[in-house]
Amino acid sequence: MVKKNQDNLINQFLKDFAKDPDFKFVSKFQNKFPQAEIYLVGGKVRDILLQRKSYDYDFVIRKVKATELEKFLSKEGSVNFVGKSFGVFKFVPKKFSLNEEIDIALPRTEHSFNTGGYRDFDIQTDPDLPLRKDLSRRDFTINAMALNIKSGELIDPFDGQKDLKNKTIKTVGKPQKRFGEDYSRMMRAIRFSVQLYFKIDQLTYIAIQKMAPKIKEIPAERITEEFNKIIMSPNAEFGLQLLQKSGLLKNIIPELEKGVGVAQNKSHIYTVFTHSVKALGFAAQRNYSLNVRLSALFHDIAKPQVKKGEGPDSTFYNHDIVGAKIVRKILKRLKYPNEVVDKVTHLVRHHMFFYSLGTITDAAVRRLLARIGKKNIEEAIQLRISDRLGMGRPKAKPYKLMELEKRLHEVQLDPISVKCLKVNGDDIIKLLKIKPGPKIGLLLNALLAEVLEDPKKNKKTYLQKRLKELDKLSDSELKKLAPQLEKYEEQRKKEYFSKVKWVE
Repeated sequence: MVKKNQDNLINQFLKDFAKDPDFKFVSKFQNKFPQAEIYLVGGKVRDILLQRKSYDYDFVIRKVKATELEKFLSKEGSVNFVGKSFGVFKFVPKKFSLNEEIDIALPRTEHSFNTGGYRDFDIQTDPDLPLRKDLSRRDFTINAMALNIKSGELIDPFDGQKDLKNKTIKTVGKPQKRFGEDYSRMMRAIRFSVQLYFKIDQLTYIAIQKMAPKIKEIPAERITEEFNKIIMSPNAEFGLQLLQKSGLLKNIIPELEKGVGVAQNKSHIYTVFTHSVKALGFAAQRNYSLNVRLSALFHDIAKPQVKKGEGPDSTFYNHDIVGAKIVRKILKRLKYPNEVVDKVTHLVRHHMFFYSLGTITDAAVRRLLARIGKKNIEEAIQLRISDRLGMGRPKAKPYKLMELEKRLHEVQLDPISVKCLKVNGDDIIKLLKIKPGPKIGLLLNALLAEVLEDPKKNKKTYLQKRLKELDKLSDSELKKLAPQLEKYEEQRKKEYFSKVKWVE
């Protein structure tokens, strides 16, 4: 990285930081404790140098006791003591505009118990600890830099700038030792490679391959947190390929690994695994939701299990039904929230919906709508689009799918009828003291015509008054007042579809 450009980036950041009302507490702290050294550390420093937007503010403060730091922060905002045992205060300043908490810590050393468990360390804090020692416990070189807020000095004892320039993910120190301290760092290496479009250093990657089975010892929540960040990246397809090649995937989601090398039939040019990963990739390109991305990745997960025969005529009957059951088990095992489990399972179960626009009736479309669910239409079509593109089909959304989407919306519109009136046949019988008969229908249609022209007239008092006047007309005269429903239906559809959010 050219030093002049680096200095410019740092200087610009420090100018903006000094003016930022969210961080007024920093200048107050400097005034109260002039001996203090305040360092911005980790991901934010990396992202300043990469000119990458982020809100990952972590600070290390030297030369101030923990009790004094805690007392000051408590006056300046709310302090979460969850990280206190790890030497970290989770801090939110008063009138803070960001959604993230700020981590503020004293310099600390971590003695690992070498179990690989997340946060399985003996933590020792020391306000006088040299900053290099604090940085030496961090995971990757690009995350082991610090910026002195007062002087603007960049502290980089492990050549993080060099690895930024070379676009390389490399551990601080020996990879096996670093991963042995916390096995989740193997997933983090993949995640940073995917998010930053960096390569993983060879020795770091070899260590991941050797230690991949250890990832099973990490709590499911930690695995899922990193997995979500990988698949929510625009580079998600590469992320899944890297998880598979590194050996991590078969230890996290072995059901997905079973699709590797499994050929499909004449409808597909890719193996099951490649197709699934490509479907995820297209969902990521289109910035679809987590639910759709998970569904795209898992929609064919049962194919290796249900496959019958080989070659172009092989079949995968009921892979949607079996797949939904497998997906539910996977998501439960990975501790996903129930709403995600239910939605993704439902989308996988119904991703094979069939439609033939030449023959499908409105009743059939309504049945399809009932199966998919009104609230799931958009994501179901997004999944179908991802599936098609993942098969190598040139058109993401062919005419048939566009027409089906239109009809799914159309059948949700209740037909225009006298049911929308504020009066009904019983009201007319009581009001006009007449017997049930064809005239009631004629009167209701005459009222409907007026209300369609002026919806404000759909009030019971007005309609009752108007009924007394219409009652004086003959049946033939009332028939002439009936509305031309086709005209109003067409107008209503135009208004409705102008507001519909179409799936892209």
